[in-house]
Amino acid sequence: MLRLVNAEFLKLRTTRTFYAFLIACAGLVLVPTILICALADIDDDPIEPLLFFIGSLIQTFSLLIGILAATTEFRHGTITPSLLVVPNRIRLMTSKLIAALLTGLAIGLVSTLLIVAIVAVFGSARDFPTDELGRGGLIIGGMFVCGLYAALGVGLGALVRNQVGAVVGALVYVFVIEPLASGLLSLSDSLDDILPKYSLGAVSNWLAGVSPDDDVLLEQLPAGLLLALYAAIFVVAGMLMLRKRDITA
Repeated sequence: MLRLVNAEFLKLRTTRTFYAFLIACAGLVLVPTILICALADIDDDPIEPLLFFIGSLIQTFSLLIGILAATTEFRHGTITPSLLVVPNRIRLMTSKLIAALLTGLAIGLVSTLLIVAIVAVFGSARDFPTDELGRGGLIIGGMFVCGLYAALGVGLGALVRNQVGAVVGALVYVFVIEPLASGLLSLSDSLDDILPKYSLGAVSNWLAGVSPDDDVLLEQLPAGLLLALYAAIFVVAGMLMLRKRDITA
């Protein structure tokens, strides 16, 4: 299995899209964080708002990297020779899952640490509040959110197989369907707390320890377990579909 995981890391590293995602992630972390901390008038601790807005974008990139890990071979037609080397489809997809999960964890950890470090440096230089920097849950939560998003992306990619369809579907859900559904359900008193508590975006915020809502609806551990359940559902569904489908279809 270790050799398979190393091979999947190699496949990720040899795609230009992967490096484009990494560069975009670095730009999204560094540019707005430095500009806000250097130029904005800051009265309150900026770490939580920065992690909320920037972290949500980094999570989306982790989701896309998971999709990329699962669908690139289907897109370029290399899945057939891969299965000739590793006939066990579940084993092959598990190696992709592990590689994507570890990559997502690394992206989440590095991104969160960079934001925390930049806020700490500018907070000391400009003397604005940095009381939230001591919360270790912010770093741990941000790391695991990205890792689980990458795992969810692998499941979605295995389920859909079409790379463009999986990427477009994921982006439409994250930026259109979920916000729209939240707005519509907020019109009903009996349904208005469902998505703010249990939706993918809400659960991710609670796990990361950041949220625009002052009321704590879910603690980090329950939120993490729920997000892991969402990822597991997609992974299991994707692997079951992969076992039944004709790969060359």
